[in-house]
Amino acid sequence: MVELIIDDKKVTVEEGTTILSAAKKIGISIPNMCYDKRLRPYGGCRLCVVEQEGNPRLLASCSTPVAAGMVIKTDTPKLKKARQTVLELLLIHHPLDCPVCDKAGECDLQDIAYEYGKPEGRFIRHRKKMPPDVRGPLVELTANRCILCGKCVRICAEHQGRGALGFIGRGFPTVVQPAFGEILECDYCGQCIDICPTGALLSKPMKFQARAWFLEEKDTICPFCGCGCTLTIGTREGRILRSRAKEDNGRSEGNLCGRGRFGIDYIYSENRLKTPLIRKDNDLVPATWDEALKYASDSLTAVISSHGKDAVGAIGSHRCSNEDNYMLRKFMTQVIGSSNIDGSAAFGYSKVQKALSMAFGSKSHAIHLKAPLGKDVILVVESDLSITHPVYALNILQAKREGAKLIVADSRRTKLTRHGTSHLRMQAGTSVAFLNGLMKIIMDRGLFNRQTAAAIEGFDAFEQSLADYSTEKVSKITGVPEAELIASAEELANAKSRLITLTVNISENAKGMDTVLAAANLVLLLGDSPETLQIPAEYANTVGMVRMGVQAGSGMKGISNMLYEQGAVRGLIVMGEDPVSVYPFSSKIQSVLKSLDLLIVQDIALTETAKLAHIVLPAAGWAEKDGTFMNAEGVTQKLQRIVETQGQSLPDWQILRNLSLAMGKEIGTRSVEGLSEEIRHTVQEADRAPGRNVLHAAYFTPGETPSAEYPFSLVVRDVLQHSGTMSTRSKSLDLVVSEAYLEINDEDATKLAVRDNSHVKVSSRRGTIYLKAKVTDAVPEGSVFASTHFPHGRVNALLYYPENGASSPCAVKVEPAKA
Repeated sequence: MVELIIDDKKVTVEEGTTILSAAKKIGISIPNMCYDKRLRPYGGCRLCVVEQEGNPRLLASCSTPVAAGMVIKTDTPKLKKARQTVLELLLIHHPLDCPVCDKAGECDLQDIAYEYGKPEGRFIRHRKKMPPDVRGPLVELTANRCILCGKCVRICAEHQGRGALGFIGRGFPTVVQPAFGEILECDYCGQCIDICPTGALLSKPMKFQARAWFLEEKDTICPFCGCGCTLTIGTREGRILRSRAKEDNGRSEGNLCGRGRFGIDYIYSENRLKTPLIRKDNDLVPATWDEALKYASDSLTAVISSHGKDAVGAIGSHRCSNEDNYMLRKFMTQVIGSSNIDGSAAFGYSKVQKALSMAFGSKSHAIHLKAPLGKDVILVVESDLSITHPVYALNILQAKREGAKLIVADSRRTKLTRHGTSHLRMQAGTSVAFLNGLMKIIMDRGLFNRQTAAAIEGFDAFEQSLADYSTEKVSKITGVPEAELIASAEELANAKSRLITLTVNISENAKGMDTVLAAANLVLLLGDSPETLQIPAEYANTVGMVRMGVQAGSGMKGISNMLYEQGAVRGLIVMGEDPVSVYPFSSKIQSVLKSLDLLIVQDIALTETAKLAHIVLPAAGWAEKDGTFMNAEGVTQKLQRIVETQGQSLPDWQILRNLSLAMGKEIGTRSVEGLSEEIRHTVQEADRAPGRNVLHAAYFTPGETPSAEYPFSLVVRDVLQHSGTMSTRSKSLDLVVSEAYLEINDEDATKLAVRDNSHVKVSSRRGTIYLKAKVTDAVPEGSVFASTHFPHGRVNALLYYPENGASSPCAVKVEPAKA
């Protein structure tokens, strides 16, 4: 530790800390324009200069490390004059267009100019005369306002790992642009907008909407992935206009992806439900709440009378709050008398928890967004966390920059493979064989503590199960060269600390429960704690939904019964989910739903599932209600009501409460605060106590094998701009990706005479769809990739429901669409 004095205050900090960081620790503010704690010290603007006692030279505090005994002054006449000179130089090129600049009112340059007074203006001013670059869909670049601090260039390259912006030119004509002045094509995370100290980078959806001082801002939680980022939402006259991040705010610490920044306008989609609908003469027609609730009450009562309580089921949602899901569970058990309840976690998070419970004996598995930091080796297994969990992936990239070896085993090229130490390009859906192969190498070469491992229950059977996974055979299955398998196994086993991370969720089909068991086996074999394996839950409240009891209990009917078996239930309540658009084998789901006596759907929009319903009830959106979300770490965070509900829509918990009253049952809770308090008292904290470790044999079982008729393997993955189907209602995000497409290798495309952006016919054993082709070398030959985000794309019509713990890539045929 180093002790120094700043403005007569003693401060003790770690060695290597900069003077600026030390000053911030004790509440001393030093003006700066190019500093950000996420970036390497730069020292470009020179506004942060300070005086050191005994040193005639001014020091840039953002890039000068502290030294023992330093005596620093941050506010002296000499410093004020130096900063005024720097400000004077910055304003030579900067236009005085504050009245028309959207950054006015929260512009760092404006604030510093106000603090230090009007510069002398001793230099002839030379304005840049470049027109704004408005070609990109979401970000506008205005070079005339740029002060060349480089923060946008550095956060894109150093922090985001994208490098989409750079300095073009030399001297006075220098501008910040994409390479060769092309259109900005990037992740569209918007981090550059937040970090820009002037109005050089602006959000196009927000432009000319409101001045900063007219906005009312509240913090809430992002409704998309499981990271649980904090959004600072700006509203004016009751309408959401923007979302941004603030430094050190929330679990994300000021980071956001494009979904959280630009995708929040989905609540204003054109198909928002604003009034209840009931089916009359085969059409859905508007109704009053009293009519809809009476119809629902009478229909539920009729189903129970005719078929019994067990004939009614319910599906909850990760998009709904803890309070909504808790009320659904309470409604089903106390009003209906049925425990047939499940959610989308059945395709992902519930599988993960079951596998980890089998392996580690704990009921809940701890996830930490910062787990990658400080690790020697990180293994990413067939997952693109930079898309599914962008802020978590930032910590993986940071760990790599700080010296970690990043091994990425994946079938396609991703941001993580580009930054990885090694990319093991494997065949999709072969991760179980890959992990077993690594363990076989580790055991054969004695790279583990046999005495410790042999003491784990199931070791003998586990060791025998690996006998068939020779390096040669695994190489043939996965396509990874033997030398790379051996090198990766040795790096992983010899590391002092390691992390194994992957995702398992409904929007992927290349991994299953067996993958999780195999990964857990690797952790146990190496003698690590369960925290070495990090599998974050997929969506904003997946963990909360499961914790509230929305999952199939032992002996109860789950999604596999309610949606895939004719007659398993006769009445179904679907809250906040769209199984027809999202769940695999949609034709089977449609057939089951059409056969129901009663289908009640609560949602914010008229989804494909809602179109089949007998009763549709309009629900409040994420920003229109109070409550809580629980992120992938299991941290409960407050969801704030930002704007009023639209039309007659109500929070889901309130709809269920009103329905229970219509059925003559008092459910006991009449406010969201009361529900939250009840949850605190009745829902037990997750049991993360270490349990009994058990090794389980995990065998590689291929999905549908490509054949002469269906020669390609279809792999389903997310795209960066979307999360589930909800984000596809965002006009901003649709400016970037607005339709489903099929990614196909350029060699395969040539053989099939498929051109880029042409339409192709894709067929599986379950159905046929038409998609636009995207020809790329990012995907391997023999595999095609698509996403299930877009309902009209109907990609899930090709997929099948996996009955066991195996992965489920499906075999498809691809051919050019006939005109």
